[in-house]
Amino acid sequence: MKYSKDVGINWHLRMRKEIQVLKDELEITQTKLTIAERKLKKYEDNNIRTTGNRQDNNVVRSSR
Repeated sequence: MKYSKDVGINWHLRMRKEIQVLKDELEITQTKLTIAERKLKKYEDNNIRTTGNRQDNNVVRSSR
């Protein structure tokens, strides 16, 4: 961890600043995770569930 000189020798302030940076990164990561989960659910709903005529969309048919 590299300390910036603008904070000075007050280590409590340095730690609070570092904690704030990490909280901001966590918030961004959680937002990205939520978006990815929504996209995955949408993909699964469109491609894995059966259709209205009870045929499975996820079945791979052989060419023979």
